[in-house]
Amino acid sequence: MTKPPLSGLKVLELGELVAGPFIGTLLGEFGAEVIKVERPGRGDILRQFGPMVDGESLYWRINGRNKKSVVLDLDKASARTVLGELIARCDVLINSLRPGTMEKWGFTEESLKASLPGLVVVYVSAFGRTGPKASEGGYDPIAQGFSGLSDLTGEADGPPMRAGGSIPVCDFMTGVAGALGTVLSLYGRDRVPGARGQSVDIALYDVAFRMTAPLLSYFDLSQEVWSRSGNHSLGGAPTGHFLTGDDRWVCVSVQNDEQFRRLARLVNRSDWLTDDRYSDSASRTKHRELICREFADWARSQTRENLIQSFENQGLVAGPINNVADLATDPHLAARGYGWVQDDELGEYRMPDVVPRLSDSPGSVRHRAPALGADTLDVLKRELSYSDATCTRLLGEGALGVAGRDMQRDDGTEDLRDH
Repeated sequence: MTKPPLSGLKVLELGELVAGPFIGTLLGEFGAEVIKVERPGRGDILRQFGPMVDGESLYWRINGRNKKSVVLDLDKASARTVLGELIARCDVLINSLRPGTMEKWGFTEESLKASLPGLVVVYVSAFGRTGPKASEGGYDPIAQGFSGLSDLTGEADGPPMRAGGSIPVCDFMTGVAGALGTVLSLYGRDRVPGARGQSVDIALYDVAFRMTAPLLSYFDLSQEVWSRSGNHSLGGAPTGHFLTGDDRWVCVSVQNDEQFRRLARLVNRSDWLTDDRYSDSASRTKHRELICREFADWARSQTRENLIQSFENQGLVAGPINNVADLATDPHLAARGYGWVQDDELGEYRMPDVVPRLSDSPGSVRHRAPALGADTLDVLKRELSYSDATCTRLLGEGALGVAGRDMQRDDGTEDLRDH
């Protein structure tokens, strides 16, 4: 096994919550040194995001891993000087602050490119760096609504819904796309001698729109607005979620003619094969409410386990709709999905494995999510060669924060607000 592929890479992360910081998480899991700059007081609000256990966020514990926490009060000029020196030491700058924030501090794209030609700057925002909405802020629900994803989610006769419920799916997808853009930019920079770094521009709605965009093409050609249809697939029947006789839910998706013939044999409905309404995928899609009702009656005569096994025996695909309690006992997830960690403060719990899985140089969890300001002094002394006297002076000015000291200042400023 060789060392992780991003070993030696230095990344500076500016931003909060999920989208931009998830880029740092992914890069850190594959060997990059990720220095996260946080505000005094509360730090990244991801530390207070989601369900809490003994005052600790599990979203922070998992997504803050492999990072170092440096607290800077960027309202102060001396802290902004420190920030500039840190940027100069890094290969990648992740900027998911609200558009215009870093520019207000003097860190424009032009000045960064002029002084640091090899730097890769990753901009994460709600609407991107171009277009009429470029200066606007926003979060996952706003991006889902703008991209059309929310309008396509929910029952046909119900209101639009947020995909994933409370899970910020656009944030996580943006993080994955942003990490890909980062690696592509580094590859382009490093493969050609003298090549410059470039900027990466990724918006929260970008990846969601990439999924919904074919329906815009369909509108261009047909003038029809594709409407939400519950849990149905874009085509085919039966598709969706069905309740079994033991009050469990399964997901079923029958797409092509051969699959439909196998299903008809399985449920003893030979009449389906001679019904013109079910003659091909397009016809089945048109009449899928009827066929799904008929299939639902059969599903209720089965247990979930029997239905899934029957489908597998016929070369068809069905799967369980798991809740968190199901995940806790699932043997496949136990074999490929997580590892147990012993946390001195919270106890023992499961943490997701690093993905994707590389055969020869896999990623890893090298250290737990840091306490707020835990690495401020170490980073400044090691990366910037600051003396003890300089660090003491900056601490006295309130420009820095370190773990274990009073860092309660939180005046409500939004300088580090996500997007």
